Amino acid sequence: LLDGGKMSKSKGNVVDPYVLAERFGVDALRFFLLRSFPFGSDGNFSNEALINTINVDLANDLGNLVSRTVAMAQKYFGERLPPVQTADEEKDAELTKMVSTLRDKYEEQMEKYAFQNALAEVFKVISRANKYIDENAPWVLAKSEEDRPRLAKVLYNLLETIRICGGLLKPFMPDTAAEIARRLGDARTDWDSLTGFGVLPADVATVAGPALFPRIDVEKELAALEELNKPPVPALQIEPYSEEKVDFDTFCKSDLRAVKVKDCQPVKKSDKLLCFT
Repeated sequence: LLDGGKMSKSKGNVVDPYVLAERFGVDALRFFLLRSFPFGSDGNFSNEALINTINVDLANDLGNLVSRTVAMAQKYFGERLPPVQTADEEKDAELTKMVSTLRDKYEEQMEKYAFQNALAEVFKVISRANKYIDENAPWVLAKSEEDRPRLAKVLYNLLETIRICGGLLKPFMPDTAAEIARRLGDARTDWDSLTGFGVLPADVATVAGPALFPRIDVEKELAALEELNKPPVPALQIEPYSEEKVDFDTFCKSDLRAVKVKDCQPVKKSDKLLCFT
């Protein structure tokens, strides 16, 4: 469905997936379709819903989590975290437990082809990780030398969360998952490595990069897509040349006059008629 109605060539409202993939990327388009619609069922598609999903889930939630965490790791510790960190604290428990059990919940949904639910489980953890940043305020911990081991632990927990979430997103967004692993020093993301918390080396190396999913200006993009979806103007139909000739008697009945055109104006409420004077 498109905006609540069926797509139809006769209506001229068929969505071209090649255009969408070129503008937004194959990963983002695939993610939107599997995140928004139950697998094997009809869904209500709209360009606005696609753009909003990219902005909220991919740019705000996933993209910001990766960008902020890697940026803070590099700002406070350079390319590598220190190998010595503090032990987990009570306020780490909720996040680490969610991450440790994520693969099993994800696998349960994937085996039922409930891709929508599998992605929902991953993004619950991503949302919790963003909240974890605000709760622990790494920028405050960085002000005290005594808090640097704790700062390293907070950033490690975030990087390990990103590693596991990125690995589980691989079937949906393979290119994005590969880029996330690259930014974590080509971290392991094979299936066996996603079952527990703590696979990432303590002195993990990080690599900076541009935003995974830049935010999209909704109004401008919708206008551009509407322009692209306009049906092409039909070519002017010209009657083929005819070999048929007029006989002399008919020609003599014709009233032929020579005129001088002084003005030409379009006829109101008509796309084709012109008024000559």
